Amino acid sequence: MHFVYKTFLGSLFILSPLSVAIAAEVLSPITVTANRTETEVEKTLAAVTVINREQIERQQFTTLQDLLRTVPGITYTNAGGMGQPTGISIRGTSSSAVLVLVDGQKIGSATLGDIAFQDLPIEQIERVEVVRGPRSGLYGSEAIGGVIQIFTRKGSENGVKPFASVTYGSHETYQGNVGVNVRHNDSWATLNVAGTQTQGINTSNIDEPYDLDKDSYENESISLTGRHQFNNKLEVQGNVLIVRGDTESDSNDAWGTGIDSPNVHSKVEQNVYGLTAKYKPFDIWVSQLQIGRSEDKQKNYMGIFSEFNTARDTLSWLNTLHINPNNKLMLGFDYQKDEVSGSEAYAVKERNNNGYFAQYLGSFGAIDLQGAIRLDDNEQFGNHTTGSASIGYNLTDNFKTYFSYGTAYRAPTFNDLYYPEDIYGNVGNPNVRPEESENYEIGFKGQANSVDWELNAFYNEIENLIAWTSAPTIEEPYRWIPSNVNQARIQGIEAHLSQTLNNWTWDMNYTYQDPENRSSGSNEGKQIKYRAKQLFNLSVDYTIDKWTIGGSVHAEDKRYTNDENSEYLGSFATVDTRVTYQATPEFSIQAKLANLFDKEYSTNYSNGTLYSQDDRTAWVTLRYAMK
Repeated sequence: MHFVYKTFLGSLFILSPLSVAIAAEVLSPITVTANRTETEVEKTLAAVTVINREQIERQQFTTLQDLLRTVPGITYTNAGGMGQPTGISIRGTSSSAVLVLVDGQKIGSATLGDIAFQDLPIEQIERVEVVRGPRSGLYGSEAIGGVIQIFTRKGSENGVKPFASVTYGSHETYQGNVGVNVRHNDSWATLNVAGTQTQGINTSNIDEPYDLDKDSYENESISLTGRHQFNNKLEVQGNVLIVRGDTESDSNDAWGTGIDSPNVHSKVEQNVYGLTAKYKPFDIWVSQLQIGRSEDKQKNYMGIFSEFNTARDTLSWLNTLHINPNNKLMLGFDYQKDEVSGSEAYAVKERNNNGYFAQYLGSFGAIDLQGAIRLDDNEQFGNHTTGSASIGYNLTDNFKTYFSYGTAYRAPTFNDLYYPEDIYGNVGNPNVRPEESENYEIGFKGQANSVDWELNAFYNEIENLIAWTSAPTIEEPYRWIPSNVNQARIQGIEAHLSQTLNNWTWDMNYTYQDPENRSSGSNEGKQIKYRAKQLFNLSVDYTIDKWTIGGSVHAEDKRYTNDENSEYLGSFATVDTRVTYQATPEFSIQAKLANLFDKEYSTNYSNGTLYSQDDRTAWVTLRYAMK
């Protein structure tokens, strides 16, 4: 029996006595990501997780990826600690098959197709919503594995409320933020400035002279969010997030130059701007208009200088018709324009996408219905239609089951299509088509003996997966180009239990998934690389007087590092412990030991390079928030 499974059963045994007492009533969290409208999580016909600011501070997360890996079905790859490139997988899909929003604005690199998760500061985050499963019928491209939406900080109480925190940790790590919430009746604004600096760790096993040192990381960010409600018909909200990161790293002979370059590092900018107006002309009609821009800029100093700048301008118009209290119709239009610039001469530097979608949400007694359909008209590859349909049945007031079907797609990136030919002949392929998926899911959710529980089973088939494959010629024997050559089938189950019981708060989830390569050839039937089959998380906190004491366990199965499944990174489990002392209602002191048993493990290995993860680390935080 595998150790992840044994850990799961052992945790059930330990927690079972807690479930017999009566818990305090906890309101169901709200999600806007699942249906693009406010919905209680327990009423959605989808697998949804919401993590709020209180949980972030109680569990003392130091990075966004540490937060995300506690969500069922999520795992990540990291290239060597804080600030290093990080990819997030939902239900075994690739990192580029996950849609990420910040305050409703779509972010990401239009060249790589990835998100710089490592550069999004945890101290700028008020809430994170994760929807697992396809959502292209509402959002368009990328939402194959799911959607992650990040909301920046905002206050809820009247008055002027400053807040601040400072953290010191291992590897000479300093984190801090200072901000203020201002609210007066129907108007509010939040300003927050945050920063991180760490000496870091030696990120890899590369033994060249300039790569034996520790790799530092710096991050500075500022966010401003505000809203004004003019009357009961009109409100306007704006948001700005600006992030700057500077990351040292290791590079094996400076990417093929044969030169061991000093001071290899990258500078990153992540900027998000948004403005939203919501107008209610009639009681049954709410119209929302949102415009925004996200920028992903990166400068790489790795012997050979390179610069990649991408910008994404969006406009979204959403109209919601409240037919009656139990029936809702939504009609919307999304416009998106992607642009690239920098040191590489792309043949095509911009493209537009128009998306038209409709959604119906209805309830008929014990039966709930959800249906969505979307048409995307892309300047590069033409029209693409996706959709979803779900039916739910409320067996009791505390027990719901649902079945859903959804299709999704991922548009090829500018690198896939138009990457300029390099010295080896590697070049983009303008004939690459979008990736496509079909997903089936059955879910159960409810409450029993004050325990909130959820059980989901999913089956996802993905076709036309884009892979850079070897295409040698006599002149260019090491040439690679992208092609639609791969297929995958991913199936699995997720179990989630949580409870707030008197002074106890605990949360546990277990995922079993089978990410299988269905591409023809010798690797057919093999496990997709970098995808663990089993994932487990447990978090327990106990509050007594002014003290909160807690701990967490995170465990993952082994993951293969090549398509042949001949090499793998071993399974691992890490344990964190934490304590908070609430000295006054406004001031608290926190301490955390992460990876308590000093487990050596890695989540990434490539071409002979093994990337390190943190050993045992210690953190102390002083936190202030005016009440």
